[in-house]
Amino acid sequence: MPPHNGQNITNLSGTWVMDKGLSNNLDAVFKLQGISWIIRKVISASTATLKITQGSDEVDDSPTCAPTEWMTLEPALAGGLEGTPEKRLLTWAKFEHNDNLFGRVIIRSHYVSGQRTEDGRVRPLIEPFTKVVSKPDSESILTEAVVLAPDTTGTEVEMDKAFIHDFIRSVYHGWTAEQIWTVEIIEEEPLLTHLHDGDRK
Repeated sequence: MPPHNGQNITNLSGTWVMDKGLSNNLDAVFKLQGISWIIRKVISASTATLKITQGSDEVDDSPTCAPTEWMTLEPALAGGLEGTPEKRLLTWAKFEHNDNLFGRVIIRSHYVSGQRTEDGRVRPLIEPFTKVVSKPDSESILTEAVVLAPDTTGTEVEMDKAFIHDFIRSVYHGWTAEQIWTVEIIEEEPLLTHLHDGDRK
């Protein structure tokens, strides 16, 4: 998705438009998640947008006195099909969300640090929850090093808040999804991207 105003991962507020020319075909993912064939065809034929609002709230009784950071996601398709808005706390706390497309899910989200590789790219410092036997495996997908936007990178080997890490579990349908979000440089343009992997039990 192209940037709204050159944001980095801590400032994504704006409306983002999915570039299908740079995106993988998600039909198999939606099928795994129980989305009907008709809805999948509508998604495939439509322009997808994602309105993001980020912010923070002061918490008086917080042991660290640090504000609680959050982001609100409002997905939509051209033609009027809208997803259910959701507010994700970026604290890794579990919360339940009832989505009109995916049903009831439990979500955890937080910022994660990045580590610079020898070629100057940055990889997320996480231990993936998703375990699959196919190749490439979850660890190689979710910890892939990328070229970050210039205002994200620094001279340090490790940097805070370089990525957002999500873990989502369906309450009724048995699937899980794990994602890494960042603003990376692709063909000299900064784009909001998310690497994802999933499993069905």
